[in-house]
Amino acid sequence: MAQLSFKAAGLAMGVTGTLAFAAPALAQQDTEAMQRQLDALRAQVERMEQQLEAQQSTTTADSSQASSQTRDLAEENRSLIDSIQNSQFSGTLQLKGVYNDWNTADKDTAGDMDFGKFVLGVDGQHGNFLYSFEYRFYDGYQFLKKGWMGYQASDNDTVKVGLVQTPFGNMDYGYLGWYGNLPYLAGFNDNQNAGIKWDHTQGAWNTSLAFFKSDQLGDSNEHYGANAIGGTTDATYEDNGDLDTRGNQGNTEENQVAARVAYTFGQGTDYTTEINFSAKGGQLYNNQTNDSGSNWQAAVGLNGSYGSWLTQLQATAYEYDAENPDIEESGISDDVIQIGAFGFNYLIPAEGQMYSASVGYSMNVDWGDIDNVYFYNDFSYVSPNGDYSPNKGGFGENADDPMLNDLGMKVTAGPYYAWFSVVSNKNALGYFGSPDDDGWHTSLQTNFGLNF
Repeated sequence: MAQLSFKAAGLAMGVTGTLAFAAPALAQQDTEAMQRQLDALRAQVERMEQQLEAQQSTTTADSSQASSQTRDLAEENRSLIDSIQNSQFSGTLQLKGVYNDWNTADKDTAGDMDFGKFVLGVDGQHGNFLYSFEYRFYDGYQFLKKGWMGYQASDNDTVKVGLVQTPFGNMDYGYLGWYGNLPYLAGFNDNQNAGIKWDHTQGAWNTSLAFFKSDQLGDSNEHYGANAIGGTTDATYEDNGDLDTRGNQGNTEENQVAARVAYTFGQGTDYTTEINFSAKGGQLYNNQTNDSGSNWQAAVGLNGSYGSWLTQLQATAYEYDAENPDIEESGISDDVIQIGAFGFNYLIPAEGQMYSASVGYSMNVDWGDIDNVYFYNDFSYVSPNGDYSPNKGGFGENADDPMLNDLGMKVTAGPYYAWFSVVSNKNALGYFGSPDDDGWHTSLQTNFGLNF
């Protein structure tokens, strides 16, 4: 502003100087005409000063607007940076070693070492908004294990939308070891479905209610928790009429409602006992017949933590009332329900009860880099209602009640870990290719890796 004022003053001085040098000539002109000319020049100088002031005001306003836009952009960037800083990135790289006593190649080579999995996860919060994501890579396939967005409505209430864990049975896994148990393999515990879930905590009470539009994001078997398979492939037959390949039953769980309520005795202490009740059920739509059946599951569980000791007990009853295609079309008996996970399909009884019991002991140690040793045992079995065979499409001889036991330990050294499991089973749903011949079979499994 000072610079512009100096320019205006210089212009006025220049005009006055010009008038001074021209004074003798002007003296001969009409006095009134000279006065009019002087007034006009003064008016012109005033207009120029006003224009200069207006230009300065506009420049200042533009500068202020630019500064405001810069501040807004900085706030947006700061908000983004804060959001990123509130995110927790995690991952796992794991290798595995397996020896199966029913596998000839394993007997000849003393087992095999393979790639286990690679996991990437993100968890975070921005204000009252939450999010969680986990993607897994295995040998030959990959899938989204979980992926949801949430809102913290209050200190006691959270709503999640997306691929979320089903509120059923003992949480979070329903077992204490690495391999799992039969309720998990059947798709009841530690299962993710696509929908919306509300969680409420109030003191020792914990309540969850969920609606799931679909069981998974698609009808394939490449996902984490087991669900009914919605495939539409028909069985094929040889020229002589013998079965060549089996097809699919084509069931998919739609429009499911799940609820769970739990109460924890000794809340806030080192010795707690949680008692929980849960139920789930809804539409069982068949993609082959285009008809709807139904399914339901109910469970009561106990989850105890007593210092270094852990224990879990659970009893589950369930039924799948499916509208399957003709048996000749699918090649699968109506006494079983076809489910799938981790890239393969298997059969469980269409109706029955499942029981599981687990115990674990965690011991902190100071053995060089080793800081924790954990021991566990998971036992479970299935009591089918009616005939059940886990092989030959459910048409095989009636099998004894399936049983599974996982005895093992986990060693932790900072971010490094190693699981050692002795998995014994009898007719255990044909999971991972174990024979269903009413005999006991054993798999020795080692999984070791790095969490980051």
